[in-house]
Amino acid sequence: MGDGAASHPAPRYNGEDRISALPNDLLGDIITRLPFMDAARTAAFASHWRQIWRSTPLVLRDADAHLSEATHVATVARALADHPGPFHTVSLFGCRAASLDLELPEWPRLLTTKRIENLCFHNKQTQLQTTLSPLPADILCCGSLQSLSLAFWKIPDDLLLAANAFPNLRKLGLVRNDMSDQYIHRLLVSSPILEYLGLVLNGKPERVHVCSQSLRCLFLGLSKVEEFTVVDTPLLERIMFFKPPYGGTDCVRFRIASAPKLRVIGYLEPRIHKLQIGGSIIKPDTMASPGTVVPGVEVLALKVNFGVFWEVKMLASFLRCFPNVGTLHIEVLV
Repeated sequence: MGDGAASHPAPRYNGEDRISALPNDLLGDIITRLPFMDAARTAAFASHWRQIWRSTPLVLRDADAHLSEATHVATVARALADHPGPFHTVSLFGCRAASLDLELPEWPRLLTTKRIENLCFHNKQTQLQTTLSPLPADILCCGSLQSLSLAFWKIPDDLLLAANAFPNLRKLGLVRNDMSDQYIHRLLVSSPILEYLGLVLNGKPERVHVCSQSLRCLFLGLSKVEEFTVVDTPLLERIMFFKPPYGGTDCVRFRIASAPKLRVIGYLEPRIHKLQIGGSIIKPDTMASPGTVVPGVEVLALKVNFGVFWEVKMLASFLRCFPNVGTLHIEVLV
């Protein structure tokens, strides 16, 4: 070691706990950013840390791929049982409802009482399952939710839902749930300030009608759905289609009945989306008329196979339906 290094000895740790001396709000912010199990371990430092842990809105995610399902379930159960809430975010992907029922039978009620703001619950399916598990009714009683994502649940029409069940909900995602068009409508009516709706449907229900006075953005994955209608959506600005990962190329009738503020649509595919505006189905030879035009659309995205003459003619018809498009995106299919 040279003289330079010897003349600057490393500072020694004197045992002072400088982190605990930080303001409580800053310590709470640190705990909120930790994975749940690490956040829970801070309660073992001292009684002061345990008080901060119990008073801090936590983020609970079970997405650690290296953990077994039993560990996932035990972690979730312990979190819901021990922490008084509120929870900022709860994301559950690795837990099956049946496993949670065995570990903590009251888990649906606890999700509601812990004042969760963001809940993402994708029920884990096994290869042997042929039917979906019923969604616990308590989950639909969580009025504190600001965003909700549900996947792989059976949601029957007789499942109770209050008229104003989600007064704070702004984002709703429904992925491959077994539910009716009527229940989707009830969810929208019960969410008076909902702005973002994501629907990934696989033939159930076959026909969907979206009606919302607050909705601004629709994300749609429609596999084997026969008809999708946008009706009475005065604030809707964007409709975005995406192809579900499990495929599906059946034709979907996409109808725009009333969306006066619609500005963005994409990606429309002539081979999949049979466009209907009002009462008119758009065909290769459709000409512009008051009943076949949506003048507010400014951004349009299309997927077209230019090797298929019928699709090229449909491209021309689509452009006639949206005469004020200023930005056009075309993805070439082969």
